[in-house]
Amino acid sequence: LNVRGAPLEMVRHDLSEAAGYIIVLETEVKGKLDVWSNQPVTQEEALTILNSALSKNGYAALQNGRSLTIVSKETAKKRDIPVKSGNNPLSIPKTDEMVTQIIPVKFINAAQLTQNLQPLLPSEASMTANEAGNALVITDTQASIRRITEIIHALDTSGSEATTVHVFALQYADAKQV
Repeated sequence: LNVRGAPLEMVRHDLSEAAGYIIVLETEVKGKLDVWSNQPVTQEEALTILNSALSKNGYAALQNGRSLTIVSKETAKKRDIPVKSGNNPLSIPKTDEMVTQIIPVKFINAAQLTQNLQPLLPSEASMTANEAGNALVITDTQASIRRITEIIHALDTSGSEATTVHVFALQYADAKQV
């Protein structure tokens, strides 16, 4: 994979030819790509590279078998994208694949957390709180969701972890009076 200053249209065509993807455009794709590798790349690596290039230009590739549908990121949020669940940031890969992530919260209020985290999200991301299940629902790239999940993981701790209790045995005083 060696492209320098290539239009995304050409890269899309080459990916279709080399990796066997059927590419469906639902929006006009504009932008350029600079990528090179001295080693061959796998089909999955090529798709990851395409997703990154598309993401930087405001698009997303939705995969269904061999078919890749190219849409705007805004459209992708409302389409059939993977839905994942979990609050462990280490289990979320740093990729530009669009997903919806359900993040359960244990000790803090999900609605309040949504208000606190909203300024940290990219403009094209969406986040809502499910108050009944005390969870956040975020749709964005996995890399962005992983970052937010790391913040949530750091904030969502019980008070008992931050509090310590010391017991002092009284030798010369009455406990009720002290």
